[in-house]
Amino acid sequence: MVQKKFEIVDVFKILSDSQLLTKGGIMKNYLRIVPFVVLILIAGCAGSSQYMVKTTPIVGASPGKALVYFMRPSGFGFAINFQIWDSDHFIGLSQAKSYFAYQCDPGRHLFIGIAENKRGVEADLEAGRSYYIITQVRMGGWRARMAFIPVTRGSEFWDKVGAYKTELNSIAPKEEELAKWEAKEKAKTQQIISFLETAEGSKYVIPLGKEDGR
Repeated sequence: MVQKKFEIVDVFKILSDSQLLTKGGIMKNYLRIVPFVVLILIAGCAGSSQYMVKTTPIVGASPGKALVYFMRPSGFGFAINFQIWDSDHFIGLSQAKSYFAYQCDPGRHLFIGIAENKRGVEADLEAGRSYYIITQVRMGGWRARMAFIPVTRGSEFWDKVGAYKTELNSIAPKEEELAKWEAKEKAKTQQIISFLETAEGSKYVIPLGKEDGR
């Protein structure tokens, strides 16, 4: 966090040089400065929760299974964790500067990310292959929204996920805690699934194909 102190000083210098901190406009521009400072302070922080713990990374998919990595490279919004579901089965929380791996049967899956908004990835998975989904923070009305981005062949993140495996924290869910969460929230998630399957909701669902595995 020491490096962040220097960055904050730099921000204030830039704002001052650009006359945002002029004598007559200090209070007016204070509200414009605060968001910059807050973003800098939280940019390098990793998330945490009672539902996920650090673990040894999984090397590859088990025989007959597909492996899906849910990665959140940024530290922005570290206090907010995103729910990740496989249809109406709760599989973990996406935390800042962390990733978790989910082993599942090959075939079709509807992965759902839940924040202030709801997003889906319709995946068709092949046994023995690994797939990747990126989560990102977006500004919301009352709390953070999320982007839910399948890593398809040739896309922006295709060549980055290997580095993320070494840079980010590898975490895994506490199965007993997940079961409690699932029992409490399952009915709500089933309503979300019903919405995503409508013509209106389908525009919030992005495909991830067998060919996107590696």
